[in-house]
Amino acid sequence: MKTEQQGKVILPILFLGYIAIYIDKLVIGVIAVPLAEQLHLSIDEKSYIFSAFFIGYSIMQIPFGYLNDKLGSKFVLIISLSIITVSSIVFGSASTLIALVAARFFAGIGHAGYPTSSARTVTDTYPMEKRTWAQSILISTSGIASIVGPLLIPIIIAQFGWRGAVFCIAFIFVLALILVIWKLPNTHKEKQKTAQKSDTPATPFLKVLTNPVVILLFIAMCSINIALYTVANWMPTYFVDERGVSLVVSSVIVAIAGLGSLLGSFGTAFIVGRYFQHREKRVIFVLAVISAAAAILVYHTENIAGATFWLFLSYLCSVMIFSTMFTLPLKRLHESIVGTGVGIINTGATLGGVFAPIIVANLVGKFGTYESVFTAIAVVSIITAVFVGLMPNMKKDKLGA
Repeated sequence: MKTEQQGKVILPILFLGYIAIYIDKLVIGVIAVPLAEQLHLSIDEKSYIFSAFFIGYSIMQIPFGYLNDKLGSKFVLIISLSIITVSSIVFGSASTLIALVAARFFAGIGHAGYPTSSARTVTDTYPMEKRTWAQSILISTSGIASIVGPLLIPIIIAQFGWRGAVFCIAFIFVLALILVIWKLPNTHKEKQKTAQKSDTPATPFLKVLTNPVVILLFIAMCSINIALYTVANWMPTYFVDERGVSLVVSSVIVAIAGLGSLLGSFGTAFIVGRYFQHREKRVIFVLAVISAAAAILVYHTENIAGATFWLFLSYLCSVMIFSTMFTLPLKRLHESIVGTGVGIINTGATLGGVFAPIIVANLVGKFGTYESVFTAIAVVSIITAVFVGLMPNMKKDKLGA
């Protein structure tokens, strides 16, 4: 009963924080346009700002995961949100490239702590049969942010400038931080008492790193995020440059894909979580085949409306794959190593974001069209399903070994 009551408080708090997290990640490209104009930044200098974020994000995934297991998710959430808040304020006040790069680097560090600590909180709060539902609800914020953020942020920029938009996002982080400090229960203390009674020895980090579930999900997460980041970041360019549509039409197409992200997250929560417990590998395989086929059809469908539909379907299935995979560590790993395991797996997801632009740039540079890009999306979708399919069965891998 106590856990159920905690869940009613915990999920809305984590949801608010995730909304801020995804808006911050998704609208930085929009904010960068007036920022670059005002501070006279080149394309290369803007890329430094983007890259700094992912560098900070990548290097701190595993350390934050380890801290979650040792010090508790509430502690890491407070540290994470505090770092992001301060970094956002510095970024909104900065006038030099060095300050902007440094602010986004530390923002990336702060962002790295949120997914791992949220996953740890879900594991500590919800029974196994409800973890898919809870985690998918949190991931659905990416779809909400991908629709709401691009619509609201330009309006705020028009009224208050890009600095005002950054400070508005910072305000949401402050609100989330206050709620975490004030309302979020410290489940780590209760887990410590249980652990002390059972005298269970801590699992060495190397053992977590070599866990077959962690290794396979690391690769699978990297693969599916190559597909997701390619669609999110490169489809506007594809539709404008190769299809010849206007930027406005391209934005509408991407917003429709964003709706697929939202529906995919909720679909995972209410379909996979309710009707396909312990059959996630089969679900991911079917979704991967659909996503791969739809990606190929995007390029080969001449009608823009038809191409938009296939893009929507491919992105929806990819998000459902991602959401389903993100819940697997919460059910397949021992509770004592969930934080560290999720940190390692999320590092793979982050690397997918690093590899995506490199792959796209090389493929388009070599072949001159985006056909090979959509083929790559199809290939990484299938690779994802293959590596998830190689995971050991539940009874064999529920331990930290």
